[in-house]
Amino acid sequence: MAQRDGVQGYGRVQGYGRVQGYGRWLVCVGVAVVGLGIADTGGAARSSEAVDFERDVWPILEERCVTCHGPLDDFGKLRLDSTERILKGGDRGRALVPGKPEESLMYTRVVLPPDDLDVMPVEGEPLDQEQTEVIRRWILEGADFGKWTEAESE
Repeated sequence: MAQRDGVQGYGRVQGYGRVQGYGRWLVCVGVAVVGLGIADTGGAARSSEAVDFERDVWPILEERCVTCHGPLDDFGKLRLDSTERILKGGDRGRALVPGKPEESLMYTRVVLPPDDLDVMPVEGEPLDQEQTEVIRRWILEGADFGKWTEAESE
């Protein structure tokens, strides 16, 4: 390290500029941050892995949608607790158009601005970006339900 006016610092040493010391530190911090981001990308929404309905989509629907669109309530005559009912849609039209998220109400309603009267879910916080992306990708990939046919009865 170079010394100037009695203070050690990252001055010019052997042809390197002041940035080298800080640059190495920034690169290390950047790699650490990116590394943490990669470690946190287990969800299908952030990977090239296909979205699996039962693993990725159903937990979102079960937690945030089925309370109002399930066996106890079917607001808008829409139920999201079985393949048959999801494909049937409700009073407002088709909830799901495989391959077309922009035509699928189960996607277009969850990405509306929070103050829109048609946004879903009506109660609680809006779905976060990762949740909406999982739904969008699942629909875009063809909305494959796999072996899932309906929610388990309680």
